[in-house]
Amino acid sequence: MYIHWDKKLELGNDLIDTQHRMLILLCRKLDIAIKSNVDKKGILRVMLEVKKFAEFHFISEENLMHEIAYPEVSQHALIHTELLKRLESMLVKIHSQQEFPEDLLYVLNHWISDHVVNEDLKIVNYVKNSEQRPLGEHLYAQYLLSDNN
Repeated sequence: MYIHWDKKLELGNDLIDTQHRMLILLCRKLDIAIKSNVDKKGILRVMLEVKKFAEFHFISEENLMHEIAYPEVSQHALIHTELLKRLESMLVKIHSQQEFPEDLLYVLNHWISDHVVNEDLKIVNYVKNSEQRPLGEHLYAQYLLSDNN
């Protein structure tokens, strides 16, 4: 499965877009590991890297929602929790060879495509119109790469 960054995933918030790019980069790394016949331990390490970065991203995104008083933060956080539970379950099944790493890529690809354009876009639109600004927003241009800088 070929997972890649697509302009339609660009939301216009440098912090969220940078983290989404990184998540997709790690998914590509997993895809390459699978296609390159990396051993099981190597693939499991990359899968753990994907999961840990997803955890970081979700915490970061949830902090952003709190900072701007996003009204649907609880519902969005629940979606994150459900995905993390699904990822953990899949990692256990892959480790015990009940599922395949390709299955994880399929789930991640579908989830990223759907979640970003349907859920995360709501947050970015709220940020644009919110009087409350995210902490450190003035630092985005200095620390994050983007086409806007």
